[in-house]
Amino acid sequence: MNLWHTKFKFQSSGIIVACLISLTANAQQQSQNSPKNQNNSQNSGQGSGQSPRQKSGGGSQKKQSSTQQRGKLNAPPRLNEKSQAYSTQDTQDPDTASSRDVRQFHEVLNDLLSEFAYDVKQGQIDGLKNISIRRVDISDTLPRTYEPYTELLVTERIRENSKIKIINCVPCKSKSSTMIDGKLMISSPLTNVQKMDEAANQLGIENFMDVVLVYHTTHMVLAFNVFNTQTKEMTWARTFNSETLRSRYQRLAVDRNQIEKSRTSDVYVPDYKFLVGLGASQLPNVAGTARDKSFIGFHLRAVEKFDNRRTDFGLYTSIFANTAKFLKAYPSEGAASGVDEVAYSGSARALPYKYVLSLHATVARNFIGDLEMYDRIRHGVHFGLGAVISSGYLAPSVRAGWDLYFGRRFVVTLGGQYITSSVVLVKTSYSKVRGGGGGDFILSYNF
Repeated sequence: MNLWHTKFKFQSSGIIVACLISLTANAQQQSQNSPKNQNNSQNSGQGSGQSPRQKSGGGSQKKQSSTQQRGKLNAPPRLNEKSQAYSTQDTQDPDTASSRDVRQFHEVLNDLLSEFAYDVKQGQIDGLKNISIRRVDISDTLPRTYEPYTELLVTERIRENSKIKIINCVPCKSKSSTMIDGKLMISSPLTNVQKMDEAANQLGIENFMDVVLVYHTTHMVLAFNVFNTQTKEMTWARTFNSETLRSRYQRLAVDRNQIEKSRTSDVYVPDYKFLVGLGASQLPNVAGTARDKSFIGFHLRAVEKFDNRRTDFGLYTSIFANTAKFLKAYPSEGAASGVDEVAYSGSARALPYKYVLSLHATVARNFIGDLEMYDRIRHGVHFGLGAVISSGYLAPSVRAGWDLYFGRRFVVTLGGQYITSSVVLVKTSYSKVRGGGGGDFILSYNF
């Protein structure tokens, strides 16, 4: 009997000690999971007032840490845990992101805006006289204050990387109410096309931009849409996905945290311009009369554009055909007078060429200002150095011209060309031939 009583007392003491150890471990784990500025004694007295997440603090903390390890993004917190001016009750919520998570959210948003700024700097939305941000839509998971905040960030990127004028459309954000058949109708330029056109005409806005910011726990999407206020035609649209950007950097073996705003690691994409034209020219010929100096020319200018379309560099190719080859004697009645052909006797003599090829390396400078407006006539100059080639004939050549741009596609060129003196192979001997200057009038189409 005494042995059983002693054994029962020993087992009861063991159970009590085990319970005390378990309670002590739970208390230490809860004190470690709570913020540093949390009052532990106050929370212990609340009892049933705690939420289920707070009662299972250890499990929530493990779940949150595993979520962060999977690379999920957290929304900006309502309070900053380092601030002492706010109450500590909100900072106890496990859903509230830490300062590291806040930096992570804004770093991803900054990467998306930097990609947008890079496209703007490359001139993808150039050619617009002005622009206005009509609306900004954000996810329901973000505070409403992020709408004006996102608008300011987008405006900042446009102003830093382009010369496009940004107009603040105050009427676009206002609402008006009218009584129609006894019913109160509330409308705004966002939902009423007529009011949107009135606001655009009143402020002189030619293009509107809509911005959409979509936030998920795993990625973020920033989308843009630019359309013309008069024709409602979509001018430019682009979507930036944080997961796509990150995967691209990983494929390039680049640390995305070390990427600068300039995005110098991106692949350079050249921008070409092709001008195809026909024109009339006067060129010095190796022999013949004044009639042999008239040519019809086919011109091709293939250049690459630099400095936001202000500088061009490339190849200027021309094929000239003598008009004497195409213009025959006009039909007439009676006997023909004059000599149809000239017969040469004695030593071999050079004849005027009928076809000639011209090749020049060309550089051009276009005076289009900070913003190219297609409803105005623009102009530029070009300079080329090369040679003219014909059968048995080769001579250095220099050309220069003045280009007038009409709209997007049509170009009128007034040019001059100087051909130096050279030699021509006649039969088995070389003869020196004269050079001289000439002019061009060319109508071109810009592809």
